[in-house]
Amino acid sequence: MLGKELWEIDSASSQLGFSLRHIVVSEIHGRFATWGGQMIFDPENVDRSLIKVWIDAASIDTGSVERDAHLRSPEFLDVARFPRAEFASTGVTIRRDGEAVLSGRLRLHGISRDVEVDVVTDRTWLDANKRLHVVYLAHGEIDRQAFGLHWNQDLDVGGVVVGDTVELEARIEMVRTADSVLLSERQPEGDPAQAP
Repeated sequence: MLGKELWEIDSASSQLGFSLRHIVVSEIHGRFATWGGQMIFDPENVDRSLIKVWIDAASIDTGSVERDAHLRSPEFLDVARFPRAEFASTGVTIRRDGEAVLSGRLRLHGISRDVEVDVVTDRTWLDANKRLHVVYLAHGEIDRQAFGLHWNQDLDVGGVVVGDTVELEARIEMVRTADSVLLSERQPEGDPAQAP
């Protein structure tokens, strides 16, 4: 019987980005500089593996100091009240070799919603210390309105400045830190149920 493996996100080698339509500059691209998470991987029942990710909302970076200050303000992310966003998986569906759909709950701006993320395995390797690494490429989208992020501005010619659909893209490098772990002994960090 294989043990459940504990994996940690290597934040220094990973990237979490987003984009959304903006009528003035065509599209806004940004990233979160501070985030992390863990995975408890079950080799015998991959669909029962658990993934949890936390994001420091204040670390948002779109390349504009003024825009980032607005995004952190009470008009948008309100990072003083909601400093972290958190994702906790509820299931994994394997579509074909190397590809999967990750289902879970995203807690953002104090609101939790079900989301799905497409995930593909990019590469795996052993480092000089014989630790196993894997890189996943993930893509998903959310409706910001569903998380209470309602701010917008009407245009004189009709329509609004910012679109509602936010595209999420991530390159996630993970390192296996334990070959066997009991779920009752250690849970991944960032459990939304424990969020303030």
